Amino acid sequence: MRSRNAIAVAVALGGLAVGTTVVAMPDTAEAHGAFTYPASRTYACFQDATNGTGGGNLQPTNDACADALAEGGNYPFWNWFGNLISNSDGRHQEFVADGELCGPTDSFSAFNAVRADWPTTDLPANTTVEFHHNAWAAHPGTFYTYVTEDGFDPATDALNWDDLELIDEVTNPPLRDGGVAGAEYYWDVELPDKEGQHIVYVVWERSDSPEAFYNCSDVVFTGGSGEPGPDPEPTPDPEPTPDPEPTPDPEPTDPPEGEYCRAEYTVLNEWSTGFQAEVEVTAGENGVDGWMVDWVFANGQQVSSSWNASLVNHGAHFEATNAAHNGSLAAGESASFGFTATHGGTNIEPRVSCQEP
Repeated sequence: MRSRNAIAVAVALGGLAVGTTVVAMPDTAEAHGAFTYPASRTYACFQDATNGTGGGNLQPTNDACADALAEGGNYPFWNWFGNLISNSDGRHQEFVADGELCGPTDSFSAFNAVRADWPTTDLPANTTVEFHHNAWAAHPGTFYTYVTEDGFDPATDALNWDDLELIDEVTNPPLRDGGVAGAEYYWDVELPDKEGQHIVYVVWERSDSPEAFYNCSDVVFTGGSGEPGPDPEPTPDPEPTPDPEPTPDPEPTDPPEGEYCRAEYTVLNEWSTGFQAEVEVTAGENGVDGWMVDWVFANGQQVSSSWNASLVNHGAHFEATNAAHNGSLAAGESASFGFTATHGGTNIEPRVSCQEP
């Protein structure tokens, strides 16, 4: 028996390149994604805040989602698929602290709140169910799916690693178009015999990058006895990759310490219906051979032209990759790209992040 009682209102996704200098993103683009069934906490709140439309003003009706918006702002709502750490490299418990599993970075920390009124997805206990994980940008890797142990109370207990038991592990599951939020991975998960409210936790660990994604889904198991089943075989943590040897800094400027690259966003000029912006990319202490900058516009801004980068948008989410002449930067060296865009009267500056492509 399979259940697909997901929060299944489609998100309106854009896939149209913008401006005359825009090209499609290469296959090495940064990955993005989260569970849409059972709905991740960030996806469920985004759906709640947009009334299932995927756009417009954020007006959550769920109290937990409303408090997350008030505390953490709109970035994690528009970027619901980007709850990631770029360099955890398989060392998940080292990079993600107890109590911070649902939001391991400052941008998503509001989703760590201990409360039982987050939006939930019903799951039939002790059956096999097809899970759906959005693939905003597809990449090879392994999905580790956990569920909280019996006795965990989401109303009073912060989520810690010791609260989780592994129920499924799958590498490179099948991919298809047409999910509720676009392309999606899908695979069967044998659900345990549990009852009541729990948290399903997934770690998506890329095999072509040290990046990993961390997401909580609030679920209610129905039809179960609550009797514990056999313990699954433990899965050893992947061996960490040794840190590369540091390279000397050939530049007089200080490169971003411990980062591949850093991006700074500046509005150079603004008028009643539009603006011009520039993004400066600075290489980290090992230099870069290619870079990608991404951000989410919260107020419906639309890029009309760009230069010195290849730019593509997925709805409100924009990704820019280096041009041929500015992708290789020595440690501390900078390059910039720019664009013009329109707005409807409100132009909140986004947070930009720089990644390895």
